[in-house]
Amino acid sequence: MKPLSTAAESAPFVMEQQSSKPVEEWAAQFFSGTRGMLVVGHGTADATGSSETLAVARLVAQMLPGVPVELGFLEVIGPSIGEALLQLAARGCREVVAAPLLLFTAGHARQDVPDALREGALAAGVVVRQAEALGCLPEIVLLARQRRSEALARLTPLASAETALVMVGRGSSDPDALRQLQAFTAATLDPTDLSQYAPRYAPLAGQFFQPGRVEIGFVTAARPTLAEALAAAAGTASSAVREKIFLAGNPFPTINRRMLDEHPKPSDPVPLRIIVQPHLLFGGHVHKQVLEAMNCCREQHPDIEWVEVDRLGPASLVAAALLRRAGEAAHTFDSCGI
Repeated sequence: MKPLSTAAESAPFVMEQQSSKPVEEWAAQFFSGTRGMLVVGHGTADATGSSETLAVARLVAQMLPGVPVELGFLEVIGPSIGEALLQLAARGCREVVAAPLLLFTAGHARQDVPDALREGALAAGVVVRQAEALGCLPEIVLLARQRRSEALARLTPLASAETALVMVGRGSSDPDALRQLQAFTAATLDPTDLSQYAPRYAPLAGQFFQPGRVEIGFVTAARPTLAEALAAAAGTASSAVREKIFLAGNPFPTINRRMLDEHPKPSDPVPLRIIVQPHLLFGGHVHKQVLEAMNCCREQHPDIEWVEVDRLGPASLVAAALLRRAGEAAHTFDSCGI
């Protein structure tokens, strides 16, 4: 059995524009009635998370009129990936591009989704091409900036030195998790104008924001943990703890040593405002954990203004990013699928 065919590695933050066309028009040229698209959701028992996933799949279908589009979940709820592939085959598809609704490349993208696609493709008799995770695509960076700007727009302006940003990831045992979230966080703070990649959504770029300090934390399976990141932002983490968090057992010591050397020390002034931004697609248990941790910190540090940034949610820019990844995979489609 041949391995599941996958697209090339994720494009860098600054990437070439494939076309002057809107992304849906650019992607549509690589699809047909016999080549469909499978939107792969993670799967959650949370009603909000599942409904938001379905909303993105419907947006994708609207952007690709005439192209068979189905939604399949990796776990917890149905339809499963295999069931969705059978449905696409019943609709006349012989080839399928599977686009995972995953922010970063980790265990699900490298192992779990390919395994499910391989099994489902054999049962359905279709050839499958898996698209890359969303990563640092311009649409996702733009949307993250916009969510942050929406939260800040309701507040009294403060000097950058008086604010801290805590970027929160879901977490993964993959050793690359920290590097990927670092890269994405840097992209959201970079002043580069990305409107050329999503001209229709240019107003979403929002205001440029540069906090006095930046912390990164994960809800599960990786370090720094969410609790460690929040403590560091509030100035309650010791230098020894910070060094252990950033350096011990991490495959990127040079990068993280530079971060540690340049990072504000616990002796620096405590920020007046801490902005907590969960880099999550949809609602669910993980998002609730972030809110609970932030509320706990609000009680422990009442002198600090704690600001919640909303999750990405079922926005048009998420659907556009998924189409961009699907178009990249469909463009390189060949016979080396299953």
